[in-house]
Amino acid sequence: MSSEREALGRLYLWEIALNRINDLLALRLRVDRFCNTGRPHNITELYDKERARLKTGLRLEGEGLDNFEDKHGSLFPDIHDVHLIDELITEEIIIKFCTVFNVGYGKIGVMSGNKKTFWEPILDEVISKAFSGDVKKSFYQFIEKAKTYRDQQGAHFDQKSFNMTHGNKQSNEDGLVYHVGWSSALLSFNWDFVAETIPKFNKSLNGYIKKLQQESDIRELEGSSNT
Repeated sequence: MSSEREALGRLYLWEIALNRINDLLALRLRVDRFCNTGRPHNITELYDKERARLKTGLRLEGEGLDNFEDKHGSLFPDIHDVHLIDELITEEIIIKFCTVFNVGYGKIGVMSGNKKTFWEPILDEVISKAFSGDVKKSFYQFIEKAKTYRDQQGAHFDQKSFNMTHGNKQSNEDGLVYHVGWSSALLSFNWDFVAETIPKFNKSLNGYIKKLQQESDIRELEGSSNT
């Protein structure tokens, strides 16, 4: 009975994470719809023309920005803002999804520790109920990509994902000279696939939780009748 309650405690956290993912997927669609209106592109073009007129490569601030927005409306969100918002949303989706696999401490009588021996058999059952064939195989591949992104770029910066070049300091320069570059793995995810499969995975998990709740209730009733 105790272990079932602890398992449910952990699964409730998975459920919270997946519900947030569904909210983020819906937000991403709204951002995409807004981008497709052309407004972010248009305001960006107007903004670039104004900077060219003022002969500045810097972002407008203060009076310059006020004058621009009085004439054309709010600069936010321009196309660069939209791209950043989309990147932050998708990154948060991956990080929240990895709640299922990340090692986590438990508490006796309340929540199971999130170790592989706990989550792997549950995950396999939930996935098998939700998917089959190529979709099931692709979902497992998505899991591995999500883990890699979370560990190397999303929640941690790992040296494997970055290219760093050190330069030599010149006599007229302050500090060290270096260049850092990376290619975001977020671009390699199939977000249509993610948007289609996460709700199905969530539904299967909810079914697993309900089954475990019922089994826990039955055992509690049996335990009370034997006392």
